[in-house]
Amino acid sequence: MKTLLVGYRAADLFEKGRRGRETTASWLTPDVTCHTLDIYHRHAIEKVHHARAICAPHLPEGPWDVIRFKTGPKRMSGELSLDLLQEIAQRLGGELKPPRFELDFEGKARDRNDLLQKIAADPTRVRDFSATWPSSVPGGPVLTFTSFPGCFCHRRQDEGGLALAEVAARELAGRNVRLLDMGCGCGLVGFLVRSVVPGADLVLVDSHARAVEAANVNARNFGFAAEVILSDNGTPARMDGTFDVFVGNPPYYSDYRIADVFLQTAVRALKPGGVCYTVCKNAAGLEPVQKTYFPTVEIIKRRGYAVLKSVKE
Repeated sequence: MKTLLVGYRAADLFEKGRRGRETTASWLTPDVTCHTLDIYHRHAIEKVHHARAICAPHLPEGPWDVIRFKTGPKRMSGELSLDLLQEIAQRLGGELKPPRFELDFEGKARDRNDLLQKIAADPTRVRDFSATWPSSVPGGPVLTFTSFPGCFCHRRQDEGGLALAEVAARELAGRNVRLLDMGCGCGLVGFLVRSVVPGADLVLVDSHARAVEAANVNARNFGFAAEVILSDNGTPARMDGTFDVFVGNPPYYSDYRIADVFLQTAVRALKPGGVCYTVCKNAAGLEPVQKTYFPTVEIIKRRGYAVLKSVKE
């Protein structure tokens, strides 16, 4: 029976065995495929369970005998849940009921029923959950960005990212640089800098498939040449020591462990003399992390955020 799991992570694929020991779930058979939106979760599933997993912005076509969907308010936004549920309905011919469909919902029954009703009321309706919004840096053109559910700051620009873009654009205007935008999302920072640095050679990296999709759409819409990479481990080794500038707006949960991965990539990817820019709301948490990789950190205030600038020796 060909089964597609949507929204599941490695930790969800265990079950209690004898004496309370956790083992890989018995229903995780070779006929089961795990779909993830983040390449990190795909790698975790493959490493821990040796199961078949794919990372893509949209669900595979199938055909599927069963689709199981794990969601809830603490797992993903309501809009992303609706978007994925709509795709599930399309893959199952509009049938969102057992035995072909199973909803593993973490949350209140009222919220679960409300989510199902929004699709079940008209399963053939196709909603467009993409969003567009304008952004610019001083001296640059207004760019209309496209984003999708699952992208960081879907439907709006991130003020921290804008602050980072404004500082980098001001310092790089008119230069020919090779620029790496790590954790690019839809490409806000990289493309805004590129709009005032026409000679920039641009590489964008993100671990989320929807972010990579949006960045590629925006590159085409803006007419900017850019290499967009899906990765949870920075740039490939072939790019080590090839960049003049690194920009990154890392998330700060997990006790700055993700920020640490960003900065590991920065020091590896930059040429000697290359410049690293990161951004955060309060420099107190990120500054000591950045100082473990760079000898000095300059703090530049912008829009109520701190842009941290370092130079590789």
